Amino acid sequence: MSVRAWSAAVAAVLLGAAAAGCSSGGSASSSADGGVTMPIVHGLEATNLTVSDFPAIDSGGLYVAENDGFFAKEGLHVTIVPDFTSSQDTVDKIESDKAQISSGDYVTYMNDLVGQDSNIMIVAEGSVLQPNVLALMAGPESKIRSLKQLEGKAIPISGIHDIGSLLIDSVLTDNNVPFSSVHYVPGIPLPAVPALVDQGKFTAGPVPEPFVSEGEEQEGDTILADLDQGATTDFPIVGYSVTRQWAQRNPNTLKAFVTALEEGQEVADTNRPALEKALEGKPLKVPVDVDAIISLPSFPTGVDPVRLQRVMSDMIEFGFFTGKQLTAAKDFRAKNVVYTANLANANGQTSLLGG
Repeated sequence: MSVRAWSAAVAAVLLGAAAAGCSSGGSASSSADGGVTMPIVHGLEATNLTVSDFPAIDSGGLYVAENDGFFAKEGLHVTIVPDFTSSQDTVDKIESDKAQISSGDYVTYMNDLVGQDSNIMIVAEGSVLQPNVLALMAGPESKIRSLKQLEGKAIPISGIHDIGSLLIDSVLTDNNVPFSSVHYVPGIPLPAVPALVDQGKFTAGPVPEPFVSEGEEQEGDTILADLDQGATTDFPIVGYSVTRQWAQRNPNTLKAFVTALEEGQEVADTNRPALEKALEGKPLKVPVDVDAIISLPSFPTGVDPVRLQRVMSDMIEFGFFTGKQLTAAKDFRAKNVVYTANLANANGQTSLLGG
């Protein structure tokens, strides 16, 4: 399948979806290449896990952990179920026990934590924004060449007050363009935006990799702004969450999952060929000629509450909350929603979390 055909197929799928107790650690061991691997966790309460994943390059560490057998090494059978609807849908899945782990963006998590759902705990970080991973792009026939020209224009986003609108609000503000001067159109998953921009249905929109590189090289799309700049430089994008009840019932299973995921994160961040191989598989199926040139986020290990607090601070700054939610947002402390019990970092230590 050609890259353009692949993009169109993904866009069609996404647009259709939019419409419709005890610690039990193990000792560290050595891998075949002499490196130190994660400890093996014993006493698992469950071995079959489902991850409801909003598919993106940001989940690269998850895909590596599955592709390279890290979950299996921990005695886990992990099924990654792509959810093209929204990050919120991944949270709904763990709340309804249709999945045990959510892979979604932090803006969704923060909205839930100060709103309808204070029941989730963040157990791992997934990605941190880097240059050209997310960009505000115009189509090849667009006359728009500056952010100022976006005033009065419609911009597609997944949902009102989501990660896309937060990043755009920040970039517009940094460039002296009132974010209230653009009109957001919700219900458009980010991977579907390139096709809509190319067709001229929108003047510009937020585009994720691999579509940024593909759009520039093959379609002549123009980057109006890299969303990794100013206040959103190195911005945390994706993480992993579970319900408090599930974490309490399954401490060793959760530790085993995070142990394997952390190894996947480390590989994703340091071994590009291994990451590319994982991205070529399900659910993204990124073509070989695309994943060789795409820009990548960073894949952190551990959880940094200070970094996560930035998300809430920016959401407050750009008016995401009013009334009781605004009060709750101002009182929010990320360290209180980060799961700290019975987790291990890449060195087998139990103090994975800071802050």
